[in-house]
Amino acid sequence: MGNREKVIVALGIMASITSLVIGMARTATISEKIRVKPDYERLANLLAAKQFTKAERQTYRMMLLALGKDTKYSDPIELNQQDIAKFPCEDLRELEKIWHGYTHGTIHFRNKIMSWQNGQQNLIPAINSRSNSCKIEENINSTALSQ
Repeated sequence: MGNREKVIVALGIMASITSLVIGMARTATISEKIRVKPDYERLANLLAAKQFTKAERQTYRMMLLALGKDTKYSDPIELNQQDIAKFPCEDLRELEKIWHGYTHGTIHFRNKIMSWQNGQQNLIPAINSRSNSCKIEENINSTALSQ
């Protein structure tokens, strides 16, 4: 094999390795979970139209999104107390605010979770506990900002 053939083979190997490295880097980037923000506007529109069943489903989907769970599978995803314990305070406060505002305080977001239970463990105490800890975090954050 002459020098020309050796150079062509070496360039081919380098191109293959480069392609492999780029492909691996691209795969790692694509496979990373990107947190999709819940669609609060859609929930508000459903509640304003008094479509409470759809609003409940949207709320549940938003909770799954906030927790980073995939909502595209057909199998139902059950929330548990550990999920609720790490539910983002910002999302919890926003859900409470929207449900309370559009139902004029007659329907609370926490009470709607009871209709999702279907044999799941009771999540109401976990939601109440998380709400209380989020209020504590909110108070600590506002106190730290004012100092």
